[in-house]
Amino acid sequence: MSTKLYWPDDVPSPAWPFKEEPENTSITSKFEDGSMQSRSKFTRSRRKWTLQWNHISRRSYLRIMDFVVHKAKFAANSFIWTNTDSIDLSYDYMNPDEEQVEVRITNVGEWNNDAMNYWNGTIELTEV
Repeated sequence: MSTKLYWPDDVPSPAWPFKEEPENTSITSKFEDGSMQSRSKFTRSRRKWTLQWNHISRRSYLRIMDFVVHKAKFAANSFIWTNTDSIDLSYDYMNPDEEQVEVRITNVGEWNNDAMNYWNGTIELTEV
C-alpha cells in the first residue's frame, strides 16, 4: 500500500497570474479539396499549469527543489496539488471547494538567483 504524496504546504504560493492550458484532444485530417475531418484522439483532456516563483528565499527554493528531486523525482511520482486559484482565503481555511488535482512535474524551468539568497523559476505540472 502506497501513501499519497502531497505538494508541500510550507512553500510560498506561485506568482500571479499563472498559466493553465487544456490539452487539445482532437485529431484533424485535411483533404486535397480543403475539407477537414476531425475526431477525438483521447477520452479526456488533461490540464497543464505553468507555475512561476519570483524573488523567493533560498530556503523556499531549496524546499521546492528537495520535493521535485527527492520526493516527486521529477515526473516519476504523481502527487496531489491544491490549485492555488481555487483557495478562497476570505471563506475558510479548510474550504471544501478547493480543487485538489493529481499531477506530475513535466518540466522544471531554469532557476536563477536574482539577488543574494533570492530565486526565480518555473515548474510545469500536468494532470494525471
